[in-house]
Amino acid sequence: MSDIIETGSNDVYVVRDEEKEYLIPAIRDVIKDIDIGNRRIIISPEAGFLE
Repeated sequence: MSDIIETGSNDVYVVRDEEKEYLIPAIRDVIKDIDIGNRRIIISPEAGFLE
């Protein structure tokens, strides 16, 4: 994660790779688990979300 955008209703995590930027809403429907020890966030995006 490279940044967090505070929107008022929920945060949005900004994740970047070499080619793209992804905006991940911090809501229960998307964020399935946060593993602090391994510095991971497990998400379950809807179809087409990461394309």
